[in-house]
Formats: sequence, structure tokens, C-alpha cells
Amino acid sequence: MDYHPQHHPLFLLLWICSSFPDLQLCFNFDSKNFKIFSGSKETQFGSTVQQHEAGGRQWLLVGAPLESTGQKQTGDVFRCPLDNRKSAGCSRLHLAKLPLDNVSERKDEMRLGMTLTSNPKDSSFVTCGPLWSHECGSSLYSTGICSRVSWTFRPTHTIAPALQRCETFMDIVIVLDGSNSIYPWHEVQGFLINILRKFYIGPGQTQVGVVQYGSSVVHEFSLGEYQTVEEVVDAAKSISQRGGEETRTALGINVARSEAFRRGGRPGAQKVMIVITDGESHDSPQLLQAVADSERDNITMYAIAVLGYYNRRGINPEAFLKEIKFIASDPDEKHFFNVTDESALKDIVDALGERIFSLEGTSTLGQGFGLQMAQAGFSSHLVKVSRKFQHSWTGSEGAGLVSSGTSTDEKLPVYPEIRLKRAASSERVSSIWCHWWVSSGPHRFH
Repeated sequence: MDYHPQHHPLFLLLWICSSFPDLQLCFNFDSKNFKIFSGSKETQFGSTVQQHEAGGRQWLLVGAPLESTGQKQTGDVFRCPLDNRKSAGCSRLHLAKLPLDNVSERKDEMRLGMTLTSNPKDSSFVTCGPLWSHECGSSLYSTGICSRVSWTFRPTHTIAPALQRCETFMDIVIVLDGSNSIYPWHEVQGFLINILRKFYIGPGQTQVGVVQYGSSVVHEFSLGEYQTVEEVVDAAKSISQRGGEETRTALGINVARSEAFRRGGRPGAQKVMIVITDGESHDSPQLLQAVADSERDNITMYAIAVLGYYNRRGINPEAFLKEIKFIASDPDEKHFFNVTDESALKDIVDALGERIFSLEGTSTLGQGFGLQMAQAGFSSHLVKVSRKFQHSWTGSEGAGLVSSGTSTDEKLPVYPEIRLKRAASSERVSSIWCHWWVSSGPHRFH
């Protein structure tokens, strides 16, 4: 049998090393001066590890994606010293406490620490929790979250690369008739409380303000003043009837449009106004302009006619109903309600709530809303683009580029042409580099 040295394993290894010089960095394990770091197996301590240099010291970052924070299984990261100092134990960094603003977030089982990426340029590192979730209405979306941690081991910036604005992102102002003819008041108050319980109130979702009017207008509470359903309901329980000899509906609408939506209103939120009244307005000549101004401001108007006053006195409500239908946005069958009296308000609570939140389907906020379960952060990779921008790739259902120095609303788009539906297209991410040779001919046309 002929001997061919080029087939020898050593020859093959030398050929690979000479052809690929970057592979010549070899190493051996130190079997004498090793260190053992131990942690709870229940937390999956050691699922990820990353060597890291910070503060002039060498560290080993260790992920524990099932670590608990209080009652929630959030995950976390530990730092373990690699130098010869006596303190050889690992310490927990408590990174799960950093919140993301303007989002109703769920951190339980988010698996923080599943990804660790060190940045030797500034001694920072990035860790991700790909199962971090946030609430949108009655849905829970696992979009993932990543945090940048500085050389002092303190989180400095958090992003949710695939986070998109909820379609329950609404500012709702309720314009409540509190004039003397409304009776009994507790029925109106009960309706208010019940409809508030239908709203998805919270950061990044719905916020509610209430205006009461009669002869004058009062702001009962403003948009964003209360952050939970419980807080808003408690505030509504304290609203008393202001009274008034007149029903100035146009004034109430104008104040709601020009003032209430500016008191805590959010850019980009859908504007919804709910007008509840039991009689024709005393300022009907101004009603045409009030409604036109509301339409110009892109406010969706719901109008509720309470016929108790008319029915108790045997008055024909035709003119009143015509006025209320004029206030309601088109089409009337979706935005107009009428009830026989104050006690019947409870019968329209479900229908009103369903119609308001059916606006989700017509909202432009949800265009391209396809990353609800992206789980971004199964992997991460830092890429220096220029001195002005530092970007990081984060793995998700569709590959995307996210700036580490911008908010979630400013992230670069995820291009649909590179998205693979129902495929883990970015479970692992990295970067490639190539060189371009440029030649110029300054005297070509001479």
C-alpha cells in the first residue's frame, strides 16, 4: 500500500493551520489550577457561561435562567472571579429588577441569562430573556428582552427588539352628563364603574379620563392619573353628581377635546370619546362645530342617549335621538346607543366594550403586527457599524437589527423578505466581514 504523506492527520492539520491562520490560536486545559463554581441545579446554573474582563479583573459570567426573583422565576446572571484572590464565590447581579417603561410586562419565566455576550471594547455585556412577555388586551405576547450591563455590573439600557405597540393603545375620555335631570345618579355611576372594568388599563395600553358637565364642566380625573383598573374604579366610586340647570353638551365635548385629551394624552394613541346624556343640549348651535372639531382631531365618538327623563314625562324623544346620532361617529349602528332609563345602562356595558375594542381591527398601529411570539434574544452578537451607531443582532422569528442606543420605537425595521415563518431563523446569530478593493482613475478622461 502506497504511503501518501498528504493523507496523514498531522499533515492535514498543518495544512489547515497554514491555510487559515486565525485557527492557529491553540490552547490546553489547566488540570492543576482550575476552579469550580457551583450553583443551584434547580436554577440551571451554568446553562450559559462567558469570560469577561471588567474593572481590571477577569470574571466568568454564568447564566441561571430559572433563578427566582421574589415569587417569579425570572432568571439571572452571576459573576464569578477568575483571579487568585481569596473571595472565589459567585455573586448574583439581580438584573431582573430593571423595568421596561410604558409596557404591561410579565417577567415570570422570561429565562434571563439564557444569552451572554461580552463586549471587550467597553467591558460591558449583553444578556437576554427570550421569553419575556407583555400584555396586549387579553393576550400575552412573548417578544423577548435584552439588557446591556456596564463594567460596574449595573444595567444601563434595556430593549425589547421585537416589541410592537399594543392595539389597545387608547386614550378614552368619558363625557358624563351630571345635570339635575339625571336620576338616579347611582345607576349612572354603576354603569361608569362597569364599563371601566371592561377596559385594558395599564402602561402601554388603555388610559381613561372622566369629564362631568351640566351648566359647567369639571375634570373628575385625567388620562394616566390612575394606572390600573382598580385605581380607576375606586376614583369613579367617589364621583358625585355636580348638578346644573342646563345640559351644555357642546361645551362638554369641546372641553374634552381641547383639554382632557391634552391632560396625559399620548402621541399615537387612538382617541375615543364616550358621551352620555339624558336630554337635548342647551347649546345646540355650537354642537355642529364641536363635533366637526372632534372629527378633525381623529376622535372616535360614541354617544349614549338615556331616555328616562322623556319616558317619565311622556315626551317624544325624536329630536333628542337625532341630536345624539349626530354626535356619534358613522356608522350609527356601531357608535350610537339608547336606553329606556338610567337603570338600563347596565344592559349595554358588554356591547359598548366590544365595539370600542373592535377598533383594534381597523387601527393602523397594528400594521405588520407579526412578531407577537418572536422570542428575541435566544442569541445575540455585537457588531460595530460606525462611531455613531452601535448595533446588536438579536435572534427572533425574523432577523432584525436593533440599535443599542435607541428606544424600542426607534428600532430599525425587521424586513419581511428575510423572515421565515414558524422557523427559528435567528436562533444563532453572528457576523461576516469581507474586503472591498477600490481603484480610481483620476486622469481617465484626459
